[in-house]
Amino acid sequence: MQASEPRPPHKSPIRWELKLLFCALVMFSIVGLTSHLQPSLSAQDQDLKSAPELTPVDQGIDETTRLILRTLRDSDPQMSDELANAAKLMIDIRLFEDARFYIGRISKLNLNSEQLYLLQNEIGADFFASIHADDALQPEGRELARKVLKASQAVANSPARIDDLIKTLNNPDISVRSEAFRKLRRLGEPAVAQLLEVFAQKDRVADFPGIRGALKSMGIHAQGPLLAAARANDIQVQAEALRALGYYRTSESLDVMMRAYLSPNVPNSLKAIALNSLDRTEFGYDPAIIEERLYRRSREFLTGKRPVDGAVLSSVTIWYWDNQKKKMISSEMDHLTATRVTAARRAADLYEINPALDRNRELYLLTQLEAAKRLVGPSKKTNVELIQKTLGITREETQAVLGEALKLELVPAAIACCELLEKIGNESSLSATAGQPSELIDAIVFGDRYLQFAAMQAIASIDPQKAFAGNSYLVKLAVFLAQSENRPSGLIGHNREELAQNYAATMLSLGLYGNSAGSSREFFQAATTDPDLEVLVVTDTLDNPSFGNLIQQLRTDWRTRRLPIALLYRDADRGRRTSIQLQNDPLFTAIPFSLQPNLIATHVKRLDDRIKPWKVSNFDRRRHGAFAMQWLAKISSDRDRYYFYRLSPREQTQLAKLLYVPGFAADASALLGSLGTPDSQRILVDFASQSALPLDEREVAAAAFAKSVKRGGTLLTAADVQLQYDRYQASSDEPKESRQVLADLLDAIEERNRSAGVQ
Repeated sequence: MQASEPRPPHKSPIRWELKLLFCALVMFSIVGLTSHLQPSLSAQDQDLKSAPELTPVDQGIDETTRLILRTLRDSDPQMSDELANAAKLMIDIRLFEDARFYIGRISKLNLNSEQLYLLQNEIGADFFASIHADDALQPEGRELARKVLKASQAVANSPARIDDLIKTLNNPDISVRSEAFRKLRRLGEPAVAQLLEVFAQKDRVADFPGIRGALKSMGIHAQGPLLAAARANDIQVQAEALRALGYYRTSESLDVMMRAYLSPNVPNSLKAIALNSLDRTEFGYDPAIIEERLYRRSREFLTGKRPVDGAVLSSVTIWYWDNQKKKMISSEMDHLTATRVTAARRAADLYEINPALDRNRELYLLTQLEAAKRLVGPSKKTNVELIQKTLGITREETQAVLGEALKLELVPAAIACCELLEKIGNESSLSATAGQPSELIDAIVFGDRYLQFAAMQAIASIDPQKAFAGNSYLVKLAVFLAQSENRPSGLIGHNREELAQNYAATMLSLGLYGNSAGSSREFFQAATTDPDLEVLVVTDTLDNPSFGNLIQQLRTDWRTRRLPIALLYRDADRGRRTSIQLQNDPLFTAIPFSLQPNLIATHVKRLDDRIKPWKVSNFDRRRHGAFAMQWLAKISSDRDRYYFYRLSPREQTQLAKLLYVPGFAADASALLGSLGTPDSQRILVDFASQSALPLDEREVAAAAFAKSVKRGGTLLTAADVQLQYDRYQASSDEPKESRQVLADLLDAIEERNRSAGVQ
């Protein structure tokens, strides 16, 4: 029984002057005498009292508009349909404030889902789409439109409602059948999914004929669920899906029918249906041609050369058949993930048809890993145990797939391979081939942050005990990641400092901390030492080297290869030449120079959005930095075992910066203390000697220095030692606690000298 709305108390009729009669007749069509959309008034009266009041009629508007407005107000619409029609009229005569008032009144009625659904049917979905998009009707328009859409979807897609419609598909009355089909067709894929589920219910055989007829005529809405049902573990469902797909001459339906025709796992009865469907499409079914087609199409989906249906939308619905529940389930995903999932399905079909061919196996593994990682996202690990069980992938195969993934720039698949090697890899996984480093080192050099971290975790888990090709990259990466301050930033280069700073300030609107550089050398240095950078902005004012050479250097360095780069150019020819050189780089854009920083910020945001959802989050920055610090501390504390990992003086200086980052002083002190080098000892002493720094952090650094001296002796020069005595002598005016830190440093030096017999 449909929800209904009681009418408000009857009002005395309004006596109109003759000149208002026409307007009254117009309004009579707007304000109906009956309605079935309103809830009871017991709870709504108080809500309506709190609604904002209409402003007085503007006497400056033309007479016709004023008469319509007065007529509407005098009619005092109360029902939801009356209010919606009133809002429509106000929009037509461009009185948007009044339209917002009536839209807001509808929201105040607190209609339930059924009533909102009926309201949409009565007024039309186009009205609610228009008030959602019109800026002049906000926020009331968007709020109501969202309520109506959500409620209408819930009611329309209700399984009980859909099942009632399905049961009428065999009604003797053709008009009843036609109306049921019309409603099911309008519901689209959810209705098709439920139609297919009925075939798994053996007690509803009587409904099958009507459902077959509906599936035959559903159109493009049927394809997604049918493709999934063709792989169901229920033979009846498979048969009906294959039979229905024969009526849809699409590339997707052909792929599925070809798989059913050639797969050794499909019963002959289903093969016959697939063959009949292929005959209906007038497509040849030579096995060799079919295999080549599936291989080609899977590669095209995998490399982005072929989009899935619906790829122009913000998301795509992919359907699956749940073998346990015997039900259709759907998953919303971005179009790129949907494309990769489709590639995995085609490759799985091909591998099922001919698993003996090596290239089929390689494509199968590559597509499955790419899809699996895309589905879980960058911050979560793939279920490697399930992957091993499902794919039966070996260590050698994993390394080969990693190499192919890097060649095709399939970062998710490469990350999944690294996560597998973290579990099944060994020291041979790091062996060089023909003088070239292993695939895990190639993954670090590739430049993607998530991939670098996955490779680092894999090598750390393998825990090699001897040198291997490229081990210096692992140390450099760990030092680089450890420097993160968990502060996403952007870098802009301009030879005029004040302009560079102005542009950098606009980064704040993007949620980025802005940094600036005044030369190409300074820009490159900053870009390759800051792990928190998310976007680089180069201007053609930079020289020595030229801005073009700078961009090429950034694109070849393993720390910046995958960062978005924007070029701001003043000379159109320069911008065009650089754009041609980097035309195949999806993370590069050239922007005409503008003195409006906010305009540039808009372009930069679009560029930054290209790396979503794989841009590094603050959570992951902390995770990566903490892991890098732990690994560095591990290899530094056992130099006998990890002698082949060496930190250069420059890298030790980079780690010294961590002493000055709040919360990092203890870890950085322990790490530097364990290195036992002249540079690390000097860094600790200099830090502990600065009275302006927090006392507890200075004490930690002094203790780390003492441990370093006790373990390996004093590595400071005579000049360094004399400087410490001078610092102590000059600290007579400092607090006792501060002088004690300086005294502790001297004690450590002197104690080691005494134990070594130095006078």
